[in-house]
Amino acid sequence: MSKSISPGFVWIFLAFLALGLVYGLVVPPFENLDEIEHFGVIWHIADTGRLPVHGTPETEVYHYRQEASQPPLYHLLSAGLVRFLGLRADDMGAYLRFNPRVACGPNAPFLYDNRAILYHNPHLNHFPWHGALRMLHLLRFWSTLLQVLTVVGTYALARRAFPDRPGVPLLATAIVAFNPQFLFVASGVNNDNLVTPLATWGLYLVLRLWQDGLSVRRALGLGFLIGLAGLSKLSGWLLVPLALGVILLRALRLLQRETNRSSSQIGHWSLGHWSLVISHSFLVILPALALSGWWFWRNWRLYGDPTALAPMLQLVGLQESSIYPWSGVGLMFRSFWGQIPCSFYPAGFYVLYILLTALGVMGLAWGWRRLAPGERWATALCAVWFLLVLVGWMRWNLTTPAPGGRLLFPALPAVALLLATGISSLTGHWSFGHWSFRHWSFRHWSLVILPLVIFLFLSALWVVAGILPAFYAPPPRDPDAAAVRPQHSVDARFGDSIRLIGYDLRAREAEHFLDITLYWQATAPIPEDYIMALQLVSPVPGDDTLRWTYDSWPGHGNYPTSAWRPGEVIRDRYRFRLPAADFLTQAWDLQVVLYQPEKGGLPVRVDETSVGNRLILHRLRLPGREPVCPESGRLSSDVRLGESVALTHTDVVPETGGIQVILCWKSLAPLDRDYQVFVHLYDASGTLVAAGDGPPMGGAFPSSFWQPGDVVLDIHRLPALVEGGRVAVGLYRLDDGTRLPVTIGGEPVPDAAIPIWPVRP
Repeated sequence: MSKSISPGFVWIFLAFLALGLVYGLVVPPFENLDEIEHFGVIWHIADTGRLPVHGTPETEVYHYRQEASQPPLYHLLSAGLVRFLGLRADDMGAYLRFNPRVACGPNAPFLYDNRAILYHNPHLNHFPWHGALRMLHLLRFWSTLLQVLTVVGTYALARRAFPDRPGVPLLATAIVAFNPQFLFVASGVNNDNLVTPLATWGLYLVLRLWQDGLSVRRALGLGFLIGLAGLSKLSGWLLVPLALGVILLRALRLLQRETNRSSSQIGHWSLGHWSLVISHSFLVILPALALSGWWFWRNWRLYGDPTALAPMLQLVGLQESSIYPWSGVGLMFRSFWGQIPCSFYPAGFYVLYILLTALGVMGLAWGWRRLAPGERWATALCAVWFLLVLVGWMRWNLTTPAPGGRLLFPALPAVALLLATGISSLTGHWSFGHWSFRHWSFRHWSLVILPLVIFLFLSALWVVAGILPAFYAPPPRDPDAAAVRPQHSVDARFGDSIRLIGYDLRAREAEHFLDITLYWQATAPIPEDYIMALQLVSPVPGDDTLRWTYDSWPGHGNYPTSAWRPGEVIRDRYRFRLPAADFLTQAWDLQVVLYQPEKGGLPVRVDETSVGNRLILHRLRLPGREPVCPESGRLSSDVRLGESVALTHTDVVPETGGIQVILCWKSLAPLDRDYQVFVHLYDASGTLVAAGDGPPMGGAFPSSFWQPGDVVLDIHRLPALVEGGRVAVGLYRLDDGTRLPVTIGGEPVPDAAIPIWPVRP
């Protein structure tokens, strides 16, 4: 094996470092996984010189919650760095303002909306940082540097496992370095950033123990690493059974060589063989316990539990008893490759990693027999380590909801090596005619490895340049109103400090799709944070039926009103696919409200005229279910109003104090304006007794919104009942009273009035 470092590895290393730093800048402060709590532990240690304890008043000050009982090595090292640099976080409280509208979970209504857990002011979060932000970004950089050891360790592990296949180490390293979730974790404050590199190098030493044989130095070094890993996170202790298993197998191999027999004819164990296994096992276990035993003793004294899991579980909650060990594997797989604390990425993002995993697994199964014996042993070792970590995850997931894929990151280098081995097996043993790929040089390997490495890099870049800004970036801002040209201009004032100068609207009503941009402007500093509500409400006066509402801080939750600067114009854009709802096809008013839950909506003035506490932007037609018309009232004749409307059903139902007139209109062609419905009751002498004029459906479905094929169930009430009287109906223009002409069976009807009771056409 060549001792030189591949130029490809250098580029992967530099790309990882650059991406890790960019991730740390793009993810807003304290929005990384469990970052508030881990930061709180470090802050507490740096402030007090003591480890935190559950159930003390300090919990409310430092906000470390369940992480108070985590193994403390990462926090101790980080706190030492903080104290050495003289950093303080006394202003931490200013950054722990929680977003009241945060929408967490995979089933939240809109992918990119309200995913920020905290309040963020982009004008205060930029460089140069001060106080808690300075400490945070230093710790993020420190965490990224720690994970550099994981990237280097992956390359070293793969080089030792596959010395004659230069493509495998590069691909394995790229799978680790460009895993978007690994980059996300590496850019945050989290103890995963210490246990992962320590476990990686522990696995490397276990492989060396197998390849180079048992030695006191290797066993002690491995025990030292296991102790550090276990003091970083409990999953680090899973290296112990792996190491002891390799020691036992190595002793068996030595015995086989000594007796010069096959594995099925191994001679009897001697005292020397047992002493070899026991002594090297102790050389691994004793240093590990010496480094971390004090931690278990402390936990036993404080909580009666050496692992300190009991007080943690009281805070995070227990899993349902009906769950199976493999429950949550789908969520774990997705979060292994990419997620934020509040959401997963778009479904298409995971296609690459499904294909990558499938190719690796199939290639490993197909090419297993073609691996050299040393390669097979190294691959098996990685597989066993992955299974140990997977079983540990399953056990933890049975105890408390823990679908996070990052819990498998101690085995990430092993997973990467397995996938790279499988892909190389698929690629490196094909033949076609006179062409054989069994003995490719690295120059040939680069034809396969390089495009895949670039593709993995571009996927990680897509996350930090496209997906994460969509989750967290504030909306675009313009310096003044002269720079914007809204599709619809308005001059609406909300309270004394907020102005809406216009909006853009694109609606595909048949698909329930809305694309809207609101152009907000602060006219003065805004001391409070208002929730913006976009709503679809019934256009019927006095009817508060709500078809749909979207409530958020502006900017998808990323630009609260108290962060707005006077004069700037905020382009606040939203794309919605409205959820299905059980309503008839009708019109809905799109309105906007700014409110605080405890104070209600801000008063709105349009052109200095008060319009209440809401602003109606637009009226939309949304398709819904078709109404059920009274079958007993189906008309036998063809009743038409102009060329655009037909009357298909009528019914008159007596009720207390009057009658109810039921009409079913059918649209045949679009109408260019809104028509009123007249419903007149006449007595036997022809005298008008009562009228129930009004818009169709009480104003819920104006006739200008009708489309060919629409059926409109229209109910009117008359406050009288006349024996022997009759009812006449029709449509007329409100501005001049002109009625739509009526024909029944092709014959014109006088006065364009359709008689429906007691005489039906």
